[in-house]
This record gives sequence, structure tokens and C-alpha cells, in this order.
Amino acid sequence: MTAEKQEKNKKKSENEDNNVGNPADSNETMIGLTFDEYAAMEKELESLQAQVDEQKDSWLRTCAEFDNYKKRVQRDTSRVYQDALASTVKTFLIIADDLERALKDKPNNEESAAWVKGIEMIYQKLMNQMKNQGVERMDVNPGDTFDPNIHEAITLEEHPDYTEGQIIDIIQPGYRISDRIIRPAMVRVAQ
Repeated sequence: MTAEKQEKNKKKSENEDNNVGNPADSNETMIGLTFDEYAAMEKELESLQAQVDEQKDSWLRTCAEFDNYKKRVQRDTSRVYQDALASTVKTFLIIADDLERALKDKPNNEESAAWVKGIEMIYQKLMNQMKNQGVERMDVNPGDTFDPNIHEAITLEEHPDYTEGQIIDIIQPGYRISDRIIRPAMVRVAQ
């Protein structure tokens, strides 16, 4: 090989090393575009970007709809559970009322003391089990203002000690599960 050829190969090798990463000098070829072709490509790019934005918006809406669906299913499931619990608890409230009435008229002799204590224990156990299930007895007292949302008026009566709209007496206690009334308190109301 001649010295001249070696010199050219050396320069060619140095030029290739210096142009690494430069696409204009690599094996890729540059294409010349006219202004019309460039404008058409820009329009196509804008159209594709609009499609991407539309698909992204659709995807975000679908995600939001799915989140709303999950929340609705959770709410409905909770509601069904509360309905079933309320239905079951209502049957036990009748028993609680009977036990409470029995304890109001309990005998006061020594012979009945064990019986009374047993009834009290059964009543407390029933009330504790209902409380564990989220059932609360509503706090209603004579003198409170009548609220048709949580009370059921049995009678309207004239009463010298109470003003109009005040509760005179509680006939049957009311119960709730969280904020839902499962049985309103039955009350006598002053007129």
C-alpha cells in the first residue's frame, strides 16, 4: 500500500470517528421536503395529536366512571347490609320492649330477686349485642321538643307541666343504626 492511500484511509477513519452520532454523516440519508409536504406532515401530526388527546380524555372519563361505579356498589352493599340488619334487629326490639316492661313491674320480694337478676342480665346481654352491631337507643326524655323525623306521636294532650310541642312521656324507645332510624320513638306530646 502506498503512503498516500494509507494517509487517506487514516483521514477517512478519523472523520468517521468524529461523526459518530451525527445522523447527517451516518448511513441514514436525509430527505428534502417541499413546503407543501412539510405542511401536510404538520397537519397529520396535529390530527394524530388530537386523536391522542381524545383517547386520553375518553380513558380518563372511563376511569372516573369506574371509580363512581365502585363507590355506588360499596354504597349499595352497605345499604343492603343495613337493611338486613335493621330487619333482623326489629324482631329483637320487640323482645327488648317486653323485657323492659317486665323489669318495670318486677316483684320486690326476696323470693323473686334471683329471677329479676336473671331477667336483667338477659336484657343487658341483648342490649350489648345490639350495641355491638351498631344499634343505638335514641336518647329521648320528657321535656324534649317533638321532632317528627325521630319521634312518632301517639297522642296530643293538654298538660300543665309542658308547653306545646314538648314530649310528655316515652311509650316506646326509638333505635337507630348510625344515622338511619330503624324505629322512631313513640311519644305522648303536649298540645
